Amino acid sequence: MKKNRFIAIVLCMFLLAGCGSNVATVQETPSPAVNEENSQATDTEEEVAEDTAVPTETAKATEAVKEEKKEAESTDEAKVTDATKEAEADAIEINWDDVKTLDTPITMYAQKQVNIRKGPDTQYDRLGTLSLNDEVSVIGESKSSPWKEIKYNDDVAFVHGNFLGTEKIDLEALKAAQEAAAATAAAQAPQQQQTQAAQPAQPAQPAQPVASAAGTLFIGDSRTCQMQSATGGGNCGWICEYATGYDWFANTAIPQADPIIGKGTKVVICMGVNDPGSLNSYANKVNEKAAEWVNRGAKVYYVSINPVDHPYEDKTPNIDSFNAQMPTLLANVKWIDTASVIKQGGFVLEDGIHYDAAGNVSIYNMIIRSLK
Repeated sequence: MKKNRFIAIVLCMFLLAGCGSNVATVQETPSPAVNEENSQATDTEEEVAEDTAVPTETAKATEAVKEEKKEAESTDEAKVTDATKEAEADAIEINWDDVKTLDTPITMYAQKQVNIRKGPDTQYDRLGTLSLNDEVSVIGESKSSPWKEIKYNDDVAFVHGNFLGTEKIDLEALKAAQEAAAATAAAQAPQQQQTQAAQPAQPAQPAQPVASAAGTLFIGDSRTCQMQSATGGGNCGWICEYATGYDWFANTAIPQADPIIGKGTKVVICMGVNDPGSLNSYANKVNEKAAEWVNRGAKVYYVSINPVDHPYEDKTPNIDSFNAQMPTLLANVKWIDTASVIKQGGFVLEDGIHYDAAGNVSIYNMIIRSLK
């Protein structure tokens, strides 16, 4: 009996030991404190995630600020550029201490076509142009240069004094003198040739004009008149006038030329230096008349506008544009490009627009050799 009771007690003790083991297992389950720690860790991870997201939003805002700043800087740069341009323009100021005011205004006349400028130098803006014999009232002059101060459109402006005179140019007398000089040169030519033939060979001299076949007719402005004078006419016909442009060409020159143009006539047109802006007018009129003249058996040529120099250099862009476009506009007309040859050098401009005698002879020879 006692033995059985002992066994029962031992069994109970074993059972109790098993229950304790089970309780211990339950206690190993995370306690509230552990869960709190895990919760804090999770929150920390979420905070990290949020912190990671913040730079993305900040970057967007930063980029927007950068764009605004860039745009503002661009606008500021534009303002600075405009301000710089204005400052540069204002920097070219007239030195009025160098300009002497005349006690009494003097009436003067343009001796050639000349530019009117805002100040006494070619760096100043061009305000307009004086044509041959235009009258101006000179009220002052530069102490250090030939520039004259004139009244112009209720204001003042400047003209280079080398192109002003106290008297008008007598165009009739000028033409008569040129014709007389040409006649004298033609009369002396045979005698000069005989004298040269009797003398020993001399060093090379400037080119002499090439004789043209009868029937060649030149039409042009003052440059053409000077070419006629320098060559003695060269056995050609000449219709030319000083200080002329499209109106003279269309209304005077063509009516004079039209009746004498026929089979075998070679018409050489040298117009445009005084009004290169009339490009389309020249092209249309020349094409209109060339159609008639070619139908009669004539040939028509148009000569490029030759280069200019001080004080006419501001004409150069328009001249270059004229020479580039005119060949593309002409029909039944051959283009003669003398300008590109002259640009290579060796030609002398006496006043910025007219060539010396040797230059006129060379230009004439280039033209004659191009007539085919």
